[in-house]
Amino acid sequence: MSFRRKMDQTISYIAGGILSVFGKAPRKPTTDDLSRADFKTSTQRLGVRFTEKIRNVFRFKWIKRASKP
Repeated sequence: MSFRRKMDQTISYIAGGILSVFGKAPRKPTTDDLSRADFKTSTQRLGVRFTEKIRNVFRFKWIKRASKP
């Protein structure tokens, strides 16, 4: 192993130790961050439009799923 490579490894090891001690911890997500990450279930945003025929087919399943505790 060359002297240059060994010196680079030593410097990187020291820098890693210093950063682990003095580095910042990741901040906790706020309610605003969580609301932006939440997936909005809007079909119009996706470009999908439900016709009345499609709605009538799935309406029973939606009502059934929503009524379960």
